[in-house]
Amino acid sequence: MNVQRVHELRNRTLVAVLAVAVYMFCRTIVLYGVSVDDATARAAGAPNLLSMMLSGDRYRITVMALGVAPYINASLLVQILFAFRSASSRAKISKMQHERWRLVTSIAFALVMAVMLAFGLTFEEGAGPLWALRLIAIAEVFAGAMLTNFLCIQNEKHGVGASMPIILVNIATSLAQSLDVNHFSSFPWVWALCAIAIVGTILMENSLIRLPLQRVSIHNVHADQNYLAYKRSPMGIMPVMFAASAFLLPYYFIGWLASVFPGNASIAYAADHMSLTDPVGAGVYLALIVALSVLFSFLMLNPKDTAHQLQRNGDSIVGLPAGKQTQRRLSGIVLTWSLVAGVLQAACMAVSLALAMQGGIPTALALIPASVMIVVSICCSLAQEIMAYYRYDAYRFFM
Repeated sequence: MNVQRVHELRNRTLVAVLAVAVYMFCRTIVLYGVSVDDATARAAGAPNLLSMMLSGDRYRITVMALGVAPYINASLLVQILFAFRSASSRAKISKMQHERWRLVTSIAFALVMAVMLAFGLTFEEGAGPLWALRLIAIAEVFAGAMLTNFLCIQNEKHGVGASMPIILVNIATSLAQSLDVNHFSSFPWVWALCAIAIVGTILMENSLIRLPLQRVSIHNVHADQNYLAYKRSPMGIMPVMFAASAFLLPYYFIGWLASVFPGNASIAYAADHMSLTDPVGAGVYLALIVALSVLFSFLMLNPKDTAHQLQRNGDSIVGLPAGKQTQRRLSGIVLTWSLVAGVLQAACMAVSLALAMQGGIPTALALIPASVMIVVSICCSLAQEIMAYYRYDAYRFFM
């Protein structure tokens, strides 16, 4: 009797390692003609601090300056657009159509972000005409974003964790850069916040709310093991990640308005205070974390569709009639725990941002708790996926 051996975990791990290696190599390629000294001076600005979580390019001067931001922003936007469609309409969308929409959206994001980045760069004198240098920078950054998009897609199909390994190395290198400049041991409050973020994220990521189900089609000794499960952190760390991208939209928009209407005092005030080291900007960022936690939870989990599906199948939550009451119960659970998760994440960030405003910690360390939460969340997800492939490899197929 022959035993068919599989090496799914090994093969997928090799693909993930190769994707990360290619990405890291390309991240050493500096944009043509860019002024490195000027980039270093601007590294503490709000866009650079936030982009470090997803790009890892501290000074945003390499071809990989956009990192995985276009890919994950496009993935999220497509998911949100499809979530607004009915269940029957979503069922008609093929995987190929979904990937095509994601690619088109990613291209649009990459192009817009590349243009915005290029116009914010300062170039060396004598490197060439300014318009030509900007066009070259746009082309280089756009090419890097498309290569990253390709690596993420290939890793999603043949590797482990889709974009998560690249995000993980980005954040790890950003943390290393920040801690190399600022001595971590000198700021005990940062240690305490990171410890709280680690413990809280692990508990929320691995804790489930189980709602026992009555399934009309199951009448055996295992019937009591059927349940509907929700994580206590419904969307995990996604709100913290995408709040960074969402914050940049009003940041750039207000900056554009300030350049168009230089005499408007209200716009000038908003532009001056739209910073993570200012109470106004920090408040906007923290509010976005809570709002996105609730919004993403309802869009992705969709209690209305879940209740409808249970009712159509003849199933129900134990002790609760199917239909409207089930929908209200599920909506209440999603709202409550998405608010709890969002408020806890925002509170952790509020403490670090407040310390940075008061000069208790360097500005570069203000987003360390967010980076730590993302790292822990990604590690939990990767561990679960790796264990799934490990169990698959452990199974022996008999021929």
